[in-house]
Amino acid sequence: MNASGSEPDLRDHLTIMAVSASVLVLQIALTRVLSVVVWYHFAFLTLSMVMLGLGAPGLWLSFIARPQRWLAPSLVASGLLVPLSVAYVVQAGALALQSSAGLIVLVVLPGMLALGTTVCLLLMKAEGPRIGRMYGADLLGACLGAAVVIPLMALVPTPLLAAGCGLPPLLALALRGRTAALVALGCTAVLAVAMGGTDLFEVTRSKTTDERDVPPIVEVWTPTARLTVFGQRYEWLEEHQQGFSWGRGTRAPPGRALDQLWLEQDGHAGTPITRFDGDLDGVRHLLYDVTTVGYQVRPPRRAAVIGAGGGRDVLSALLGGAEQVVAIELNGAILELVRLDFGEFSGGLYDRSEVDAVASEGRSYLTHAEDRYDLLQISLIDSWAASAAGAFALAENNLYTVEAFQLYRDRLSDPGLLSVSRWQTELPRLVILARAALEADGIQAPERHLAVVSAGKVATLMVSKIPWTDGELARIDTVCAERGFERLYPGDTMPWFRSLVEGDTRVLSEAGIHTEPPTDDSPYFFQVVSPFRDPEAVRAAQPALTGLEMNFRSTIVLRSAMGATTALATLLFLVPFLSPGLRRRLTGTEPQQLPRFLAGSLYFAAIGAGFMLLENLLVQRLVLYLGHPSYAVSVIIASLLLGMGLGASASGRIGVAGLRRHGWAVGVAVVVGLWALSALVEATLGLSQPVRVLIAATLLTPAGAALGLFFPLGMQCFGETLKPWFWAVNGAFGVVAGVMSLAFSMAWGFAVVGWLAAACYGLGWLCLPRSAGPRSIDLTHG
Repeated sequence: MNASGSEPDLRDHLTIMAVSASVLVLQIALTRVLSVVVWYHFAFLTLSMVMLGLGAPGLWLSFIARPQRWLAPSLVASGLLVPLSVAYVVQAGALALQSSAGLIVLVVLPGMLALGTTVCLLLMKAEGPRIGRMYGADLLGACLGAAVVIPLMALVPTPLLAAGCGLPPLLALALRGRTAALVALGCTAVLAVAMGGTDLFEVTRSKTTDERDVPPIVEVWTPTARLTVFGQRYEWLEEHQQGFSWGRGTRAPPGRALDQLWLEQDGHAGTPITRFDGDLDGVRHLLYDVTTVGYQVRPPRRAAVIGAGGGRDVLSALLGGAEQVVAIELNGAILELVRLDFGEFSGGLYDRSEVDAVASEGRSYLTHAEDRYDLLQISLIDSWAASAAGAFALAENNLYTVEAFQLYRDRLSDPGLLSVSRWQTELPRLVILARAALEADGIQAPERHLAVVSAGKVATLMVSKIPWTDGELARIDTVCAERGFERLYPGDTMPWFRSLVEGDTRVLSEAGIHTEPPTDDSPYFFQVVSPFRDPEAVRAAQPALTGLEMNFRSTIVLRSAMGATTALATLLFLVPFLSPGLRRRLTGTEPQQLPRFLAGSLYFAAIGAGFMLLENLLVQRLVLYLGHPSYAVSVIIASLLLGMGLGASASGRIGVAGLRRHGWAVGVAVVVGLWALSALVEATLGLSQPVRVLIAATLLTPAGAALGLFFPLGMQCFGETLKPWFWAVNGAFGVVAGVMSLAFSMAWGFAVVGWLAAACYGLGWLCLPRSAGPRSIDLTHG
């Protein structure tokens, strides 16, 4: 008999669908908001908080009488706490949250716990095969959220969308009687006034910028970024009145002040928009920026720019003599801003006959492009921001892998030039990557294809398709002398760097820095320290690495999250043994009940961890394939959850006996499927995006259906009276796996994560009792 004394009805199924949809939308929208107001490496905590919020209520619900009385209060709390937490993050985030992951958890977790309590209570209400239908409704609601979140983020400012996640629980509350409807109406009215009549959800402080002092001219929220445009008073432009430069040469002459705007992404990743009247002489200051050295050493006829942004690199290409420029920009909203809002200001740059502006992910476009380029430029392309796919899943990471550099070289003409500009502190990592790509292409002396020029804090690596000649090296020296740049390689000014370019990485490995090049299997170019190594020790060993502070800070946050979540899950497992009363309540009085209780706990821990490992792996791995992080998170999660919902709904037909007989095949299928998926991605990456989306959805939906059998059938086998406990264990180990998947993929690659996911499902299958036995643990002893 269930705890409520009544069977689930249509209202219950609609409620769990509404709440689950809210959870999914909130997870993604809040990740984007956190990425704007605090550094991106805090944003990935959202997923952990969602899993913790969903699972933790099961712990206390395991020990209380008449838990269903908490259903209506949990819906009210969800409707109010969610927007309240979003308001606090928006208003105080930039000041209070930047240095404290713990404070973010304290602010956001209460709303997540309220949502999780509702889901857990409704799952408790369903018995036997009905648990499959209720769990199916839960997953289908989450699938709906995943399907609509990206379109909604394109229509509604993201903070408002996150706050609006309080509305579905209130609408569900209105279905539960007249009194509940009145309470829901009142709460909805308060929330509507807060969202429409106040500025509680308007960002005015982003990361390091107080926008109240210098308000943006334009603000646009997109699924991948918050775009803001600032005028001349913006601090970066005030420092570069004679033309913005990333790495300004020492011989740059003084000139007239230029009219510029600053286009910012997520508060700390910007690009200038320069007033352009069609006369290239007006932008000659670009020749004194080290990012343009490639155009001056080997002027191209046809060029491609990855990360076109506000058009600065496109102007550089035209100034360098390019007759045709392909401007590739991931965020189409940036192209629209420059084209429409600032079309006259930019001189119609993206509408010029010699410029082809394309909204696409760089590698995806180049994969199916048939053209060859004399020069391919990538200048400081990174956003320090979490996309809708979540932090540590940056779209730009896929630009800096061995496979990516092989693709760039393949798309160059003979002789062609790849020009990549990065901060000097990242130069060793960049050189290791370029050298590995050349070696993978069979180049015997990679160093003969590399040249490095620096100015200020920025360096440009030029990778030539053919070896550099003495004449071209002399040309590099001439350009450096004219512009005030410095040639670092070939050169003798830094012997350790010369040794690094020529293949000796001991100076880095001895300091604890990654010396393995980033690959598509582990595309973490910006993570230079293993998450299993103490960044403070690395910093102490090599004080010169202080320029990598952002990389260190993100690793520290990840390590802290690993420790905290592991400790939490371990503590949860120990709870039943803290006192005899708690142990008897959960494990029963009969000696044979304890092994079954432990087997059930291990089962739900394993499948919770397995699913999160697999989901994170797929999202990270398929960002490149689907061409955009927003499409990846929407297509992958929606497809998996749709399949899991269908599988859960049909679990009654399979039965525990069927899972016991055939469940072993799921782990095997995970390994084989991931291997086949890698081959399929490589073979079909050049197809159109709609076709790739269809292929991904077609593969993932049936896979989700198989995974969706484990939870409801496990509840039938082990659960019934212990549903909230097993729900808590499932969620807790999902939290651990969600964090660990990042660390494992950074340290050992996605393939290892896939094997671990398969092993988790195999372990879950082994926990199933080999004989039918009693269907569930009997706690009617009281």
